[in-house]
Amino acid sequence: MGVLEVLTEIISPVRCAGCGLPGLALCPACSATAPLIDPQRSCQRCGAPLQGRECSECAGRTFAFSRAICAGRLEPPLSRAVTFYKDAAERRYASLLGALLAEACECWRGWPDVVCALPPTRTALLRRGFDHTDAIARFVASGLDVPQASLLLVAVRDDQRQLGRDARFANVAGAFTVPQDAVVPRHILVVDDVLTTGATFDGAARALRAAGAVEVRVAAVARA
Repeated sequence: MGVLEVLTEIISPVRCAGCGLPGLALCPACSATAPLIDPQRSCQRCGAPLQGRECSECAGRTFAFSRAICAGRLEPPLSRAVTFYKDAAERRYASLLGALLAEACECWRGWPDVVCALPPTRTALLRRGFDHTDAIARFVASGLDVPQASLLLVAVRDDQRQLGRDARFANVAGAFTVPQDAVVPRHILVVDDVLTTGATFDGAARALRAAGAVEVRVAAVARA
């Protein structure tokens, strides 16, 4: 930890996303209540927790990515950590969220050639002031001991927070591109903070597969 980080912790210590106590991004007591998703009891296609044999979240949908993993459900205290990190620019939550997703992706060790962060739109980057997904992808890449491909995907369409399920899928057609001079690996793991409908991941996977990727899997910190 650098001098600036130490001073920041002294002046304004990070607070638990669950109870608000200073000292840790998620204290042990709140960590025990985190709504994590068991990969063995989740939909292999969209990462949602399964209530029965069939997944109601992605029924009738076709994705360009082959599999999905989500570390937990978008509920407190995990949802608060995501909000603090992404919308309040509290970057000290990156290590918590990155570590949770890296642990969830451990079952895919040996599969991906690279980890790629889902790139933010220009509007989102200007609004937040930083690339919030990049740091999470760095933790996942380090955990799986593979490279992180930082410039493999480029967002060319604006974000879609206000759109419904069907509109999201229509909006992501052509939303991402791969630079012409990019070397596209065969197996790519794309990472984001939240998976809602899978539409954004689907758009990214389509672009990567069109550029030569054989298989694309996706991973998100939380499943909405």
